[in-house]
Amino acid sequence: MVIVGSDPKIVEQRLIAGKLACPRCGSVLGRWGWARWRSLRCRGGSDERWRPRRARCRKCKATHVLWPGILLPRRMYDPEVVGAAAAAKAAGAAHAQIARQLGLARSTVRGWLDRLDRRAERIRAHFTRWAYWLDPSLDAIDPRASPLGDALAAVEIAADAARRRLGPQPAVWAFAAAATGGLLLANTSAPFPDPW
Repeated sequence: MVIVGSDPKIVEQRLIAGKLACPRCGSVLGRWGWARWRSLRCRGGSDERWRPRRARCRKCKATHVLWPGILLPRRMYDPEVVGAAAAAKAAGAAHAQIARQLGLARSTVRGWLDRLDRRAERIRAHFTRWAYWLDPSLDAIDPRASPLGDALAAVEIAADAARRRLGPQPAVWAFAAAATGGLLLANTSAPFPDPW
């Protein structure tokens, strides 16, 4: 899987122009059909169907799915659904209540929230760096009532700084997915990519 930009037209242009590199060997990727159809569960319970592009390395012949950076890899939920669950948890709601409100399985919500809780300090630090990189004039970020609250505040402040500096941006949690290189909920200790 290769994390790419969110605009499929730009990704296709870069692929045709030979500007996407194979993560395995560094050679040029070329078009190689499409991956299977995916369903993305959005807020409000609706599903969006989409089909990611596949690419094949011209040298080592490995194939890769080109995954939009604003989505969380290997997750079938819009990042905004994950963000809504995290905000409800930071406000004091229980896993079961959040799952009911969002119409999701309790185990799914518990998994997200446990992982976000374990990574709260890492997320806070990462998005604080993003916020100050995007807007060096920011005031100090005041602590919230919990580590998860601190992390969520940093995500929102960084997303606001991105909008001010770069213009219209994806929604807050789509920005969070992109700014972590898709690793926000990943089962890995790989570092999030730095903003610079």
